[in-house]
Amino acid sequence: MTTGAARPNPQGTFNVSNVTLTETIILHGLQANIQGSYRYAVNNISYSTPDTPLKLADYYVNGSGVYRLGEFPIHSVNEEAAYGVSVVNATHKGWHEIIFQNDLSSMDSWHLDGYGFYVVGFGDGEWTPGSRDSYNLYDPVVRSTVQVYPGGWTAVYVFLDNPGMWNLRSQHLKRWYLGQELYIRVHDDDPNPAKENPPPENILLCGEFGEPVAPGSAPEPQLGW
Repeated sequence: MTTGAARPNPQGTFNVSNVTLTETIILHGLQANIQGSYRYAVNNISYSTPDTPLKLADYYVNGSGVYRLGEFPIHSVNEEAAYGVSVVNATHKGWHEIIFQNDLSSMDSWHLDGYGFYVVGFGDGEWTPGSRDSYNLYDPVVRSTVQVYPGGWTAVYVFLDNPGMWNLRSQHLKRWYLGQELYIRVHDDDPNPAKENPPPENILLCGEFGEPVAPGSAPEPQLGW
């Protein structure tokens, strides 16, 4: 009889008024012209997919030669637009405040793999620390995708307790394809496989770690079929 009935938190809401923030990440989604190419970018960095998968680089060489930790600007917009392998090093089991700033004239939508986040606020114009006065910290909804109005901002809280390399991107396929994305690296020094399994022994290496294996040829057709 209670199926579908109202619940104390019908939208999956939670109280986050007592959390301690570890870091604030401010992300501007915008258009860019890079070497004559029309692109989308985050903080004026348009994502360029490397030949080596990020998880391989992270596991074997801590990203060396593929990406550089601390290089992506998380509080400012680069003066000049450029291509880059955008990786943000985040604190494992830390509460992070992410501000999505939409510098464009159309609606944007952001998605984070691997997590649900708490949508605590939104507004017009440029986000400032004073914007926190308008946050709803007592019953924010939990989502993995959130919208950002044109010329406005949306703020979310997320507790990063799931180790991995997680994609954060615009859900508009055009913007995603043209570079409006980055990765959040959540690293746990504990090698316990219950938290994150290591690569299998028969992993196929590629990029800087080996040549990709070509697919086998199709079998010859069997007579009598």
